[in-house]
Amino acid sequence: MKLGLALDLGSAAPVADQVTAALPVLRTAEDVGVDGVWIGESYHRKPEPFHLPAALLVLSHLAGRTSLRLGTGVLLLRAYDPLRLAYETALLDQLSGGRLTVGVGLGPAELRSRFGSRLHPDAMLRALRTAWDEVAPNPVSGPRLLVGGGAEVAVRRAAELGDGYYAATNYTDRLLARQATAYRDLVPDGDVVANRLCLIHPDGDRARELADEYFAPVAGYYASRGLWESVPGDPPSPSVLVGSPAEVGAAFRRYRDWGITGVNLRVKPFGTPPDVARRTLELARLTIDQPTPPPSS
Repeated sequence: MKLGLALDLGSAAPVADQVTAALPVLRTAEDVGVDGVWIGESYHRKPEPFHLPAALLVLSHLAGRTSLRLGTGVLLLRAYDPLRLAYETALLDQLSGGRLTVGVGLGPAELRSRFGSRLHPDAMLRALRTAWDEVAPNPVSGPRLLVGGGAEVAVRRAAELGDGYYAATNYTDRLLARQATAYRDLVPDGDVVANRLCLIHPDGDRARELADEYFAPVAGYYASRGLWESVPGDPPSPSVLVGSPAEVGAAFRRYRDWGITGVNLRVKPFGTPPDVARRTLELARLTIDQPTPPPSS
């Protein structure tokens, strides 16, 4: 199971300063063998603690500052014309030497009126794939296309039109397990990637104290909008990777059992000190590499 860095950049502070503060975290991610850096996307009307518009522009800024693979987690399809998206993703794939993975989701319905996109999601994905073969410059490596969404239809789209399935931060573990299992039933060897807020400390209680402090802006954003998604009948509650290495290691093993191939860790939400984020990455790499303990006798 691969680890990724899901980088929180928002509109609540100057963006250049946020990128500068994140560079030591990117270097730590490189040093410990994290696979890639992922950027989400939102189109807010007021300053918010995470996600910026134009995720591809942000990734192009990072491309020359890191050797990590680049990923969108996720682009919002309703804000794009597929041909324009094909040109921009192909160019970024060229600029990064074939390091780009494109994760996509629908985004809120209001994006249709704000950006004018009217195509059905299936048509968008088919058009994007076709256009990658027709634009110049062509993408170097594809790119890989991951499709997200909390509904059953998202799993079908990921299986038929993508190269893998992408689960958002706000999906509870129960919903994640359901979607991962459904996708694996259709594509046994496909990729399933999930975003998770993560904070690891040698002392599990201290990890929870720090997470209560530093994850509050992000958790509050989701909670205020009722976005901790779950399956019907399951109380909405955040599913996060917080605790000691042993506690988070058990969660990693559970994810692996569900067929998840990658976890993108949000270790530096708005206001989190870089040293806290870097320690989490270091411990996560050690934790995920530990063998599964033998069953107790």
